[in-house]
Amino acid sequence: MSTILIWEGYRRRLPLYVRVCSVVVALTVVLSFVVPYTYTSTSSIMPPESKNQSGGLSSLLQGAPIAVGLGSAENKAALVFVEILKSRSCLLGIVDTLKLRENPLFAGLTNEDFEKQLRDAMVVEARKTGTVTIDVEVSTGWLPFWNKPALAAKTAADIGNAARIMLDKINREKSVSQARRSRLYIERVLGSNRKLIDSLQNLMQEFQSKTNVMAPDEQLSAIVQNAVMIGTELSKAEIELALVEQDFQPSSPQVMMLQKKVNTLREQYNRVQAGGMEAGDEFSIPLNQLPQLTRTYANLVRDIKIKEQINAYLESQRMQEAIQEAKDIPTVVELDAAVVPEKRTSPSRVLMVLIAWFVTTVLFAIYVPYADIHAEKQKHIPSA
Repeated sequence: MSTILIWEGYRRRLPLYVRVCSVVVALTVVLSFVVPYTYTSTSSIMPPESKNQSGGLSSLLQGAPIAVGLGSAENKAALVFVEILKSRSCLLGIVDTLKLRENPLFAGLTNEDFEKQLRDAMVVEARKTGTVTIDVEVSTGWLPFWNKPALAAKTAADIGNAARIMLDKINREKSVSQARRSRLYIERVLGSNRKLIDSLQNLMQEFQSKTNVMAPDEQLSAIVQNAVMIGTELSKAEIELALVEQDFQPSSPQVMMLQKKVNTLREQYNRVQAGGMEAGDEFSIPLNQLPQLTRTYANLVRDIKIKEQINAYLESQRMQEAIQEAKDIPTVVELDAAVVPEKRTSPSRVLMVLIAWFVTTVLFAIYVPYADIHAEKQKHIPSA
């Protein structure tokens, strides 16, 4: 067929095209009032500002709940937020918080249906900046009443805000639970450490009672001073005795007196070496046993001080975890709250009309040449 004949066919059937387009557009407009309306509400959140903290015990006890890739701390927290928002506990928590089982838009749904429908309705995305956007789409049923669009729009906003509330609640419960577990563990370690300290202190008390070692350094200093003093006096007495023995007989009173003095000083010097000036001395230590006793004493003191330092550290950590368990700090920062949308997301009547007109035009453009070719063939068929 020539182009002129084709255009002639289009011109001849133009009234039919106008009537068909009018009917299709009218039906499309009617359909746009019948199909479900969809409303979208958008909100955005972000993790709280991270602060550098000293490595407490809880940081060693608690691991990352979800494995995430490399990136900043804020981005990792945002990815964790996305996973929590898609979790079953969060979705069903939204259902219970908003009492969606009583909502006409969700009537008759089971927990599995709620979980699937909410997961499909919520589009959660984590951005590189660390923020998380939550887009919630809620649709009315077919043949919506006048109150159904308003209810769907309000429900979309309510779900967005409830998702943020449930996320914060789950995070707080997780933080409190971790702090409680850490505190209980620290308290168990504290109890065991206190028993060890008591045991070491008992060993120290028993050791001091048996050996009279109270303060080795001070006691050693006093013993050395006594030994030096008595040793000096002994040396002087021995020299005097030697000089006197040159002038007097051994049985003379001068020699006997000095000999007695020398014997007394030597006895005192030996007693100092053996551990005391007097028989009842309770604070002297035998010099030949001093290295071993000092080492044992130093080991006991070292062990006690180590346990006491550990005990002080655990006490500070226990208090830190107790504060973490008791404090009530938001774990989610709200950037943009979900608001009730004023306009529906779909259907778009203008778009539906344009699509209907475009499809009708394409079908008409295909139909006209086909109809003319078929009519031309019918003319050349001889009649019976």
